[in-house]
Amino acid sequence: MMATLIAPARAAGRNVDLVGTIRSEWIKFIGLASNTAIAGFTLLLLIANGVAMPWAYVFRDRGSPQADYDAYAEMIVDKTGYVGVVLAILAALLVTNEYRSGQIRTTILSVPKRTPALASKATIIAAVSFVIGVVSSSIGFAIAPAILAGGDYSFSLEIADAIRLILGSGLYLATMSIIGIAIGSLIRNVVASVLTTIVFLIIVPVIPQMFSEYGTEITRFFPIQAGSLLLAPHGTDPMGPWIGYLILLGWTVILFTAAAIALKRRDA
Repeated sequence: MMATLIAPARAAGRNVDLVGTIRSEWIKFIGLASNTAIAGFTLLLLIANGVAMPWAYVFRDRGSPQADYDAYAEMIVDKTGYVGVVLAILAALLVTNEYRSGQIRTTILSVPKRTPALASKATIIAAVSFVIGVVSSSIGFAIAPAILAGGDYSFSLEIADAIRLILGSGLYLATMSIIGIAIGSLIRNVVASVLTTIVFLIIVPVIPQMFSEYGTEITRFFPIQAGSLLLAPHGTDPMGPWIGYLILLGWTVILFTAAAIALKRRDA
């Protein structure tokens, strides 16, 4: 608890630059055990998926047509799309916990312009998420070939695709986490922010398919569906991986801008 208060208290009363604000937010992040626990759990979950998927491929029952497919590199990161929701929730909690504890007042006193404070929180969680994505996917791609070789299987992976999948995992998770920061800042309430993050990212994209014949086309443009194309096999969607990521980035910019404006205009 002390770690969450020391950095802002030291900063109060003097002009704090962005680097100092980021350092303060990092101290607050690592000072709360639940933050490191959730981040660590997410890393382990993605590593476990990278190991489990090739094992599942080796031991699957090929009597089913759905199971009769070749090994492919993207299987190592194919769950990253939805695991990003966990980091988005963690990001929302970074903001809402400050409102619940009243610490946001100290933060705003330390950084009166407010937007740098929000940007610093986004920088910290995005950096943590990026590392989680890159490390977990790198470990997965390092281990998977040996697991597949045990069943005389393998997949081909071009250097360009390896870069896309490894760096893409980091970029995708980092961008998703900034969406969480934006939602948390807009809503402020812990429970409401968590529920809104889940509903917006998972449930809302399904709704168009229930009410419109164009629902499937509409769903393609929501954050998870578009952004996860960065981690999907080529040809999964005509948009391609980088256009899909740009759509995710567009959602993020809109939400973060709205959050920054709201933070400036509302009282702590």
